[in-house]
Amino acid sequence: MKSELPFDWLFLAGVGNSGDAHWQRHWQAEHPNSLWLEHQDWDSPACEQWVAEMQALIACLQRPVVVVAHSLGCLLLLEWAARHSSDKVLGAFMVAVPDPASVNFPQSATGFRAADQLACRLRMQVITSTNDPYGDLAYVQNSARSLGCAVVSLGELGHINGQSQLGFWDHGHRLLQAFAHTLNQ
Repeated sequence: MKSELPFDWLFLAGVGNSGDAHWQRHWQAEHPNSLWLEHQDWDSPACEQWVAEMQALIACLQRPVVVVAHSLGCLLLLEWAARHSSDKVLGAFMVAVPDPASVNFPQSATGFRAADQLACRLRMQVITSTNDPYGDLAYVQNSARSLGCAVVSLGELGHINGQSQLGFWDHGHRLLQAFAHTLNQ
């Protein structure tokens, strides 16, 4: 199936990668024109290493991408955008932005800053839940405000990951498609 979209999808997962039950994996399977950023170390993410791996991938892109980031993948995107720019990245759909100051933030993830401390000129949309243990609603709303982007709160979905048992997550996919449509205008 040949894509008619003028861009590809770039998926950025969080600590430990996204498993088969995660909506990111379902969406990737749905879109043949998608890329998955693989890291050398999924369990002890170092910001500098992850940013370098993302930059290496971006430098090789043949077509523009829309980033679909989850959890630490959101902070990775923001850290990358604070250091680099590329007309290959059209925008970002960020789900479950974590707070590095949270007591639940993985201690194995080092060097990542809070979203509201990072400057980013990308067009973005942030999706959150009201009971995310890694980033409370006030933090996410403040981050979205400082990044100049919209935030959509979807109620109690936890960290919006595989444990949330969302499967393909139709509602989220519709939000992604609507966001991508705005990038084509």
